[in-house]
Amino acid sequence: SKTLERTRYMNAARLLHATKFLRTRSAVGALRAGAATAVAAAVATSTSGTAFAVAGCQSAESRAAIPLSSSFIADAAARVAPALVNISVQPAGSGLRAAMQGASGSGFVVDPSGLVLTNCHVVRDAAARGGTVTVTLSDGVTRLRGVVEHSDAISDIAVVRVNHHAALPAAELGSSSDLRPGEFVVALGAPLGLTNSVSFGIVSAIERTRSELGLHDSLGARNTTAYIQTDASINSGNSGGPLLDVHGRVIGVNTMKAMGMDGIAFAVPIDEVKRVVRQLTAHGRVLRPYLGLKFIELSEPVAEELNARAAEKESRGLFGGGHVARVPARGLYVMHVTPGSPAQRAGFRIGDTIVGMRAGSPAAEVVSTKQMVDGLSEHVGGQVELEVSRDGEKANSWLEVTVETMQT
Repeated sequence: SKTLERTRYMNAARLLHATKFLRTRSAVGALRAGAATAVAAAVATSTSGTAFAVAGCQSAESRAAIPLSSSFIADAAARVAPALVNISVQPAGSGLRAAMQGASGSGFVVDPSGLVLTNCHVVRDAAARGGTVTVTLSDGVTRLRGVVEHSDAISDIAVVRVNHHAALPAAELGSSSDLRPGEFVVALGAPLGLTNSVSFGIVSAIERTRSELGLHDSLGARNTTAYIQTDASINSGNSGGPLLDVHGRVIGVNTMKAMGMDGIAFAVPIDEVKRVVRQLTAHGRVLRPYLGLKFIELSEPVAEELNARAAEKESRGLFGGGHVARVPARGLYVMHVTPGSPAQRAGFRIGDTIVGMRAGSPAAEVVSTKQMVDGLSEHVGGQVELEVSRDGEKANSWLEVTVETMQT
């Protein structure tokens, strides 16, 4: 009845208000808005060759709303709680200085053989300077020596290996591709060293770029990570812990929060994490594409601003009476072509607009930097064709370019 349904939702609302932080030991179960049959699971392979399951995800169109149980937060947390770990790092050396430089964070097991995912910044000292990594399992008692097998500072993802006499509980990886603002999420970790802590919130935004956050790349490669923004409580010590959907599937890796602000935190989407781990496993590093282009993403306001500035300069005769190229409203506008680069050899010019891409498959429209980089990443060492809109030409051109790798 409508009265019963209203009572269920009121009970759930009271629980959400009262349980911003829960202890994982009180938990069991799952839910998310969706009742259609799940898409087939994908399989990724760990560095040892062991396979771990990666769950498929339903499309937004296939979802059907179903009532929330009064314990859905605890249920989601309970599914992953056994796979949660606390990671502490002691830098090489001894004395007070070494002790003060120690770091700690969270992580989670993704392969029963002992494969753990965490943030690179949690284990950075151990990876760079030979420090000691200690991984404490969710029971709070079992401590294992960890070895940093792979790490990538740009994506802030690291892979740690532990050895244990028995198979370890592993978290189920979901998908971040169809997340929507407003969906419920659960964050697990050890804020301030308080292990097995659970917090709850919603997805505040998706695809939050580094430029929006005021972050600048300083590692020699463009960081195109588009973060999940959440208001779930994430603090020092939560780094590397899982962000879950209400089914208890990992949809992100908690990474950072806004300094001095509550309710603004960020996670690396799990689909990006999978891509990074695949490349780390296969190549020992992430192959990032290099063309030798600098470009900006176009939108109608950006194009109008660029065209207005160009028209003003043209009216003042600053172009020597020449024609000023009009900037289209969509695509990637080329601002610089590096001499001797793959892009220059392919024939790219300043003022070109990249609007499409194809590489042995039907052409796809290109409208964002992330879309461009993701497409190129699958073809490092090979060739792709990029569709270029060039002012003064009636038809777009297709330029074939070799995708080189950026050394990072």
